[in-house]
Amino acid sequence: MLKEIESREDIGDFLNLNSHLIFHTFEYKKFIEESFGCKYQLLTAIEGDEVKTILPVVEVRNKLLGDKVISSAYLEYGGFAGDALGVGEILDFLSGEFKETHGYLEIRGGMEGFDSTLSSKLIKKNLYQRFVLNLGEGEELVWGRIQKSKRKAVKKALKNLEVKEVPVSELKDFYKLYCKNMKQFGSPPYSLKYFESFYRNIIFNGLGKIFGSYYRGKLISALVGFCYQDRVHILIAVSDSKFSEFRPNDAMHWSFIKWACSNGFKWFDFGRVREGSGQFEYKRKWGSVLIELPSYFLLWKAKKIPIVDPGKHILLVKIWKKMPLFVTKLIGPWLRKGLGI
Repeated sequence: MLKEIESREDIGDFLNLNSHLIFHTFEYKKFIEESFGCKYQLLTAIEGDEVKTILPVVEVRNKLLGDKVISSAYLEYGGFAGDALGVGEILDFLSGEFKETHGYLEIRGGMEGFDSTLSSKLIKKNLYQRFVLNLGEGEELVWGRIQKSKRKAVKKALKNLEVKEVPVSELKDFYKLYCKNMKQFGSPPYSLKYFESFYRNIIFNGLGKIFGSYYRGKLISALVGFCYQDRVHILIAVSDSKFSEFRPNDAMHWSFIKWACSNGFKWFDFGRVREGSGQFEYKRKWGSVLIELPSYFLLWKAKKIPIVDPGKHILLVKIWKKMPLFVTKLIGPWLRKGLGI
């Protein structure tokens, strides 16, 4: 039997007994629904009265970009939790619901133990990788594995900067910095509502943090991450380029890592990355290990897997960088919602 989770009570026992990530939780469901005005479905395969398998999905609709179903939209990770025997039932349900109207199903990687099942039923593509830092050996050994030049930069940064959690009272300052940085990256920003919901559903429930670097009381960089079970998972890093000489990104990354070590976390996940990018080198220097992050596709109306053309991507980035800030803030959240990113 298939059922959609509607309350925290429906999923509580399952989460206590099964390996899962934050996007399988009811708090995360509320966070995404409030941020994007969408329906975040926690589809479950039921045996008797017991939840056996869960897949979170979002129906991403856009007249210009096409309709699709993604697990998990608005995050680089997705996938099943629980018993792999329920995978087929949930996939059959999704095809019955969306095959005639939507382009494809995408299941983003992140959960271990389902690769063989998904590879036998869907098309696997290794589009991204991720860097993960093992914190289990303690702060001293973690510090020692960091590249020497990076350790030197951290020490220099902490002589000039204060690193602390960014309170909700400074949300507007953070969002202003974030939007300017996203324009410099050539990437559409999330809405202010996204971060309001992050505080309300994630931070206030002890499931995430925003660390910031401050120079003479001014917020000059910020690092956003989930903190759930044994894992810190970084989402967003932004900084004011005018203060780059103080190395604020290094200061806040180390402070977040140090906090994670002190609070019993075992993994510090830097998030997905493409080899050859500037972020690839930055994340590698922290002593982290590179792991594959595959995606799985089931094509319905679409005739091919929707992979971004690097040439077109570079052109779009250049165009975005030239747009006025108010325009990027206006249309950026719409693009994010329509792309499912």
